[in-house]
Amino acid sequence: MKLSRKEFLRAGAILSGGFFLNGNKIFSSIQAQQSGFKELRNNIGIFTERGGTIGWYATGDAVVVVDSQYPESAKNLLAGLQQKTSHKIDILFNTHHHGDHTSGNIFLKDYTEKIVAHENCKMLQEKNDKKDPAKPQAYADATFTNTWSDDLGKEKVSARYFGPAHTAGDSVIHFEEANIAHVGDLVFNQTFPFIDSNGGGSIKSWYETLGKVAKHYSKDTLFIFGHSISDEFLTVSMKDVLSMQKYLGALAEFVDSGIQKGKTKEEIAAAAEIPGFANLKERWQGARKINLEKAYDELAAK
Repeated sequence: MKLSRKEFLRAGAILSGGFFLNGNKIFSSIQAQQSGFKELRNNIGIFTERGGTIGWYATGDAVVVVDSQYPESAKNLLAGLQQKTSHKIDILFNTHHHGDHTSGNIFLKDYTEKIVAHENCKMLQEKNDKKDPAKPQAYADATFTNTWSDDLGKEKVSARYFGPAHTAGDSVIHFEEANIAHVGDLVFNQTFPFIDSNGGGSIKSWYETLGKVAKHYSKDTLFIFGHSISDEFLTVSMKDVLSMQKYLGALAEFVDSGIQKGKTKEEIAAAAEIPGFANLKERWQGARKINLEKAYDELAAK
């Protein structure tokens, strides 16, 4: 159908008027989609919006995503990736089962060839699924026990399980060529961690697991952390992995000392600080107290 000149001009006026009326809204939407993206190196970066840090690798030949946050933020992640490449997501990894790392699976699954996770991650996600129709879940369709790897584009991507820590199913995703490792919630940088004892987490095992991580990767490895006190500390070095390990050791030592002195759980949990880590900040109220209580429960049980 051909438009007359008058109809054409009228349609153009409506469209341009609509653009100018909604321009700020459109621009703000684009900004919102891109504001959480930060490139690190070798086409690898992070995305932050709501929940655990997402890692991504995006080229014309391959796309890898590590963790998925929530459906709403996963949509913004995808919108940003589609501005970098038209390639479909080859693999979506889940570092562990918590909702702020896996709830976006339900949205990304239709744009992803395969979701991969440690076998315990899938088991715990299924176990904790409330079957709420308003919050549907999507699980990994490929799992591993110890290690998993694949060549994708110019990258070799590997996943490795070092043992129980934050949960019973934490894994580290390593972009080997770029030497960037996403450790999920194995590290809460400069802030008190969440110790998921119900999900198989253990302070002792977490300490040991971080020791294995430190031995496996090099001093030049750039680490992506699931959480930190601020976004600028989400991608740091080995010293921050070791600092997290030292904190767990100091926490256990402090609580064990209190138990040996006959202190009650309440007395220990009321401590104003853990020696050597007075600088740690609370991302949620009562985090220090909860860490002390978790340590008491774990040590007293032995």
